[in-house]
Amino acid sequence: MIDPSMLSETRKSLASSDEIVQVLTRSEELFSKIVEIGQFSPYRHFRRTGAEEEIDPGGVMLVDTGTMEISSRKLNSGEGMWVLGKGEALLQQWKNFLDLRMSGECSPEGFEEFLRLRVRQALQRSCTWPGGAYDFFQGILSSVLVSEALDLTGGNRQKTAQILGISRTTLRNRMQGKSELQ
Repeated sequence: MIDPSMLSETRKSLASSDEIVQVLTRSEELFSKIVEIGQFSPYRHFRRTGAEEEIDPGGVMLVDTGTMEISSRKLNSGEGMWVLGKGEALLQQWKNFLDLRMSGECSPEGFEEFLRLRVRQALQRSCTWPGGAYDFFQGILSSVLVSEALDLTGGNRQKTAQILGISRTTLRNRMQGKSELQ
């Protein structure tokens, strides 16, 4: 089981290592499953199958102990976060890690940290947005909040407005503004 107190330290190391996950396994099938589980996370996955010399500690290191051996010297290096397991057990550990990380993002601080990372990544790509980055992100956030809240409430506008902390009139205006843009 992953210790929740390690999560904030892991977030710091992940931010500095560009959200990298190194998967040490010789099983292509296991690697595919790990990538699939983490497809909506902000991680970039890399598969390592060779000797320890090619391993660059940092970020999250997933080690399939059924196909790979790691020296205790590497594990105790204090660099990155190591998650060990054999086959399906490693898959479960990865699911637990992602679930724990997502639950942390439900807090205001965790969500702000998640949002900062995503915005920073988008800004670093030097994209051009209609009306500028500020208007673009404001519009996207407003649109996503309204549509997801409507979806969550089954289209019930009163409940949607309540969830969003706005009046039904404001909700109606935002919905009309959105339909005019489409």
